[in-house]
Amino acid sequence: MHRDTRVKNVLLAALVAASPVFLLAGQARPGQPVGDAALAIAKPGRLASQPIDEEYTKKIKEYTTETFFLSPVIDYLPASKTVPTPKAILGDIAGAPGKLPYSREVHDYMRLLAKSTPRVKVYSIGTTEEGREMLGVAVASEALMAKLEKNKADLARLADPRTIKLDDAVADEIAKRAAPVYYITGAVHSNEAGAPTALMELAYRLAVDESPYIRNIREHVITLITPVVEPDGRDYMVDVYEWKKKHPNDTPPSVRPASSSRSTTSPTTGSTSSGTFTTRASGR
Repeated sequence: MHRDTRVKNVLLAALVAASPVFLLAGQARPGQPVGDAALAIAKPGRLASQPIDEEYTKKIKEYTTETFFLSPVIDYLPASKTVPTPKAILGDIAGAPGKLPYSREVHDYMRLLAKSTPRVKVYSIGTTEEGREMLGVAVASEALMAKLEKNKADLARLADPRTIKLDDAVADEIAKRAAPVYYITGAVHSNEAGAPTALMELAYRLAVDESPYIRNIREHVITLITPVVEPDGRDYMVDVYEWKKKHPNDTPPSVRPASSSRSTTSPTTGSTSSGTFTTRASGR
């Protein structure tokens, strides 16, 4: 579970790499206008004038096993009076020991974010074979969110240059005004445990943090997140994890033998599996 902090580092580093410019530090007040040029030279680190969530920040440092896993981007959590942190759903910070949330809990938090700030929008992108929902979560500034559909149309034109008759001048004009979409996915494989909670916290940080470093991402990139790509397998992994907590000295049962054609019942929730994989996990 402690690996979540490392996951956050990697995700934020990758996100910055995809941003139109590298970001650096400023000392503007929250909400104070800052030009693109100033944002483009901002350093990573918190905005001194923005309060932090003291309790959450304390637990980040308590639960992180080595200080070198932290960075100026994630060694604090900015506070918000209106936007809830992952603790509202999880009961503790993202990545806390002993808590592995089901996909529904992850999705509930993303929807809570969307209700709390205009910088987040949730899309239902389909259901799995077993009927679990999959989500796409967009995070960006209010200005970018207001023109999501127009931006989508612009990017579609760039994706198919036949629509602009292979005109480089038109392509350049579209590229100047369109915001890139950076797509992050978590739990592509069911035993990749840390990504969903890391992405819950990442979405919060991108929506709430007023540091120039994060603002430059939020104002120039539309971040699209699917926190759980494989909800069926994820939920079975959580089943096995919870079972192992109650039976620490026993080997968890398979969710389903790979050679079997019959459904089996989850060891903790009673839900029925008709999948074709075998899931095993060791205790954490």
